[in-house]
Amino acid sequence: MSGDKRKILIVEDEPIIASDIEMTLEDLGYEVTGVADSAEEALEFLANELPDLVLLDIQLEGDTDGIMLAEDIKKMYQIPFVFLTSNADNLTINRVKRTEPAGFIVKPFSDRDLQSNIEIALFLNKEEEPKPTQNEFYVKDKGAYVKVKVAELMFVQADDNYSRLFTTKKNFILSSTLKVIEGKLPTKNFVRIHRSYIVNISFVDKIQDGYLHIGSHQLPIGRSYHDHFFQKINKF
Repeated sequence: MSGDKRKILIVEDEPIIASDIEMTLEDLGYEVTGVADSAEEALEFLANELPDLVLLDIQLEGDTDGIMLAEDIKKMYQIPFVFLTSNADNLTINRVKRTEPAGFIVKPFSDRDLQSNIEIALFLNKEEEPKPTQNEFYVKDKGAYVKVKVAELMFVQADDNYSRLFTTKKNFILSSTLKVIEGKLPTKNFVRIHRSYIVNISFVDKIQDGYLHIGSHQLPIGRSYHDHFFQKINKF
């Protein structure tokens, strides 16, 4: 594989199987961000770091199985998931279909089965997005592309290889770097103030002691971005 390693979270409650999958993924060139044995632990991992894909065992410890966890992932995050299961009965398959998974692998499986399902899932998740116009753009949210008005975007925060968009109505997590998003935003109102932040200067309420304030948010102004930022704002 070329470029940065794709990150994968494993959700599997059989330690031996989980360890085997982890070693296989690493041998195939992926990075394993964590191994969870329950839905609760998986959600904790996701809250701290979003992978590119989740491998989900259907049978898990606790009251929440893999299918129920998949429904939560679908609601909360924009990442694909692939099921791993020993059960391929009609009831299980019908439940699985409602979650719209990116893949379904029946145990036992080969390394080739695993890799092909992962690569197809990652490829489909990178489908071409609608192109933005001058006044609006689209973000993927819960499997659909949602239109966001540029005038409603307050600021963007870097989060590793992801970015968090803060708008006046809703916040979004995108699988794009801050640099990619910066290239798509109009330069008239949007300015980089820090290696981790791009702001819409229309929403800046106050600037003081190396920070700017947007509502209840206090954002740092990096030294290397200071002069350019102050050139962009109107001062009297």
